Amino acid sequence: GVQDVDPVAAETARTFGLGRWARIRYVTWPTALPYLLTGVRLATAVALILAITAELVIGAPGLGNEIGVAQSGGAVARMYALVVVTGLLGVAVNVLARRLEKWLLSWHPSLRREVAA
Repeated sequence: GVQDVDPVAAETARTFGLGRWARIRYVTWPTALPYLLTGVRLATAVALILAITAELVIGAPGLGNEIGVAQSGGAVARMYALVVVTGLLGVAVNVLARRLEKWLLSWHPSLRREVAA
């Protein structure tokens, strides 16, 4: 995201005498923030997948372990119910991350187009 900073904007900020921290705050940070938040949203999904998988494989307490126990115990309906709950948890985490992204980036043109459309 930092590499996407408009060189004209960076040079204009430098020409107007903005110090290093002011350029970071007013030019670099607003450019990099959309990339950062997209990364956070994707990382939350991957973290959830890895946590459930680790619980399933290692046997640590959690949804993954419960799915494994239900599968090995022949409780097919319970296993599928837990899989659905896990999927809904993933959707909820993604929705929350997306709402955070919309709230923090309400000024960004890409989200303004999304709201208007």
